[in-house]
Amino acid sequence: MNPYAKALDGLLIADPVAAFFEFCQAREAVRLRREAGEPAPWSTDPILQRGRFLNVFREDDRSTRALMRFVGPVADDLPRLVQAVFFARWCNRSETLNALSVELLEQPEVLRERLLELPIQPWCNVTAYPVGPIQVGGQTLSRFDAATRGFDELKNQLVEVICAADRQVTKATQAVNSMFGMDNDFPIFMAVMDIAWFRPEVIDPASPVPTGIGAEPYMERLADHLGLTSHQKVAERMIALQPEYWPDAKRALQPIDVEYLTCECRKYFSYQNGTKAFEGKNVFRPGKTPALAFDVGDHLALAEPVKSGVHVLAGGPCSGKTTLLEALAAAGHSTCLETASALLTGAPDHALESMRSDPVAWQRRILEADLEVFSAMTSTQTVFCDTSFIENLIFGERAGLEFGPNTDAWLRRQRYQFVFFCEPLLDYERTAVRQESRAVALEISRQIAVRYEEFGYELIRLPAAPVEDRIALIEKTLKERRGSTPPR
Repeated sequence: MNPYAKALDGLLIADPVAAFFEFCQAREAVRLRREAGEPAPWSTDPILQRGRFLNVFREDDRSTRALMRFVGPVADDLPRLVQAVFFARWCNRSETLNALSVELLEQPEVLRERLLELPIQPWCNVTAYPVGPIQVGGQTLSRFDAATRGFDELKNQLVEVICAADRQVTKATQAVNSMFGMDNDFPIFMAVMDIAWFRPEVIDPASPVPTGIGAEPYMERLADHLGLTSHQKVAERMIALQPEYWPDAKRALQPIDVEYLTCECRKYFSYQNGTKAFEGKNVFRPGKTPALAFDVGDHLALAEPVKSGVHVLAGGPCSGKTTLLEALAAAGHSTCLETASALLTGAPDHALESMRSDPVAWQRRILEADLEVFSAMTSTQTVFCDTSFIENLIFGERAGLEFGPNTDAWLRRQRYQFVFFCEPLLDYERTAVRQESRAVALEISRQIAVRYEEFGYELIRLPAAPVEDRIALIEKTLKERRGSTPPR
């Protein structure tokens, strides 16, 4: 069922053709004012001020600009071009593409290390741009593995099926997905369509395109108004009408432009109709990637302050927290293993990839599990945990979540006893749970320390020392501070 099917129900749009081109011109004016350095807001329209909309022309989007710079050097080598556009659309993050050279695609292991060393998550988050695993030869490849080695191995086969598609993007997309078996073939479609920028003899820039579910409601309005029976005919008519309605546009629209601009019109008029709200990923924030909202319930935010008996072992990836927790358990202390570790420990490799293929869904799963765990702990239950919900904020935000005010309020009333901050170890080793590079791990460690302090905690720092020394410092602190009041 199309979740957008009723988005425009009850809304009068007297002339949807004129409204389409009026939206295009207003949105393009926003881009021009912004790029000219004018101060925000760039429109008097409150919807364009607050909502997140794509640029009218795809080549003006940051990710497409970065893709064209990245791919350009291999445009004359079709297998390498195909590999490059698939990598770029699997990544779809301008900061990552601008930090790499296309030559790295020929060195998959070096490429993997470079991606893991980036200070930010290398992929556009799945809230803004979902990319699932692919199935090749009975093997499941994660987004990461497909981008770094899968497309390198498959580039010649991809060229063969794309070139057999008679320059048609839909036919080529279907042929590629018959290889990949993806639930959502949109990244394939984007990669194939990008080939047309460089090699129009392979994919026709004017190729008819399918109508996405987001575009259908407005496309149907146009079809009814124009008396047409197919979306392809609608696209052709809108292209023919462009000189009349928008004669000074910088270029002629193509079918793909009409399709996704009808989606943008559906979004715009959904705000007018009250069927879309300014929240979460819908809200425009200059320079920020769309984020999916996460918040706890009002009943947690509004309750009285609670002193828990939780002692937190805080710190960045691979700072020795799990080893320390195990040693505390062996010494007779009550412990609670980090949810991510508990979920991943012992799972086979294919299960690890499956669980983590959608970072947003993975972080939501951890957040919901930890919410239940930490909400149930009372001041009479003394336990050591090797993470807390405050650290979940860091990893959730990296994945593409945005936390609401209730979460902040809950964390300020649900107080941990003591926070023992594990300084980064000198010998850094990646694990199945934490795969970040050392540079990224150090930055996450810094962010975690700052976030605890923002929530009013005093960090009891545990130096990078043998586990026995860390335990001795913990037990000494507990003895000296027994009965003291945790931060409020």
